Amino acid sequence: MKRDELIKTMTGWVGAVRGDAVHKRIVDAYNSYLPHPRGYRLTYSDDYCAAMVSAAAILCGLTDKIPVECSCGEQMRWYQSRGQWIEDDAHVPQIGEQVFYHWNDRKDYALTDCTGAPNHTGIVTACDGKTFTVFEGNKGSRHECAYRIIPVNGRYIRGFGIPAYPAEKRTLVRGDKGEEVKKMQEFLNACGYELDADGSFGPATQKAWGEYITAYIQQIIKE
Repeated sequence: MKRDELIKTMTGWVGAVRGDAVHKRIVDAYNSYLPHPRGYRLTYSDDYCAAMVSAAAILCGLTDKIPVECSCGEQMRWYQSRGQWIEDDAHVPQIGEQVFYHWNDRKDYALTDCTGAPNHTGIVTACDGKTFTVFEGNKGSRHECAYRIIPVNGRYIRGFGIPAYPAEKRTLVRGDKGEEVKKMQEFLNACGYELDADGSFGPATQKAWGEYITAYIQQIIKE
C-alpha cells in the first residue's frame, strides 16, 4: 500500500540530523523534482520538514497525492484548494494524514481554532484516539528526523491535510511482489502446497493458487 510505503521510507530516516549524509540525501531527493516548486532549490541549511514529506512522496511516486513543496503554507493551501483539508484541531487523525502546526497557538487552544500560519509539519504514523504519533523532519534544535507524540486537540495543531492515497489493490496477479503475495504463499503452504514463500507471484504460485480455487469451487458444488 502506497501509504505504508511512504511511512516506511520516511521512518527509515529516523535519527538523521541536518547536515549529515542522510539529510543530504533527503534534500537531494527533493531537488530532483523539476521544475523546482516556485523556482527554489533547497539548500542543506534550510529547514526541511515540508521538504522531507515531499522527498518521501517523490521517492514513492505520490507527487500527485502529496504536494511537493518546502513551504508548510504552500502545502496547506494545496490541500485547501482541493477540498482535502480538515480545519478542526480536535480531529482524530488517520495514519498517513499530514498534520500542520502553528507554534504561537493561544493558551485557550482547547476551546479555539488555531488559524495562524503553519510553520511545521509531519505525517501521522499511529493514533489511539487520545494521542497520535507524528514523524517529522527538522524537529527541535537538532533539526532531526524524529517522532513526536501529541494529544488529540493538543496545543499547536493548525489543521490536517488529507492525501488521497491510491486504493489498496485487492486482486493479486502473476508478476506481483510483496508482503501480500508472501501471505498468500504461506496460506497455500498451510493447505498442503510446498511453495517458496519469497513474496514473488511466479508460475509455481499461480499453479498452486489455481488448483486451490478449483478445489474450493468443487467443494462448494458438492455441498
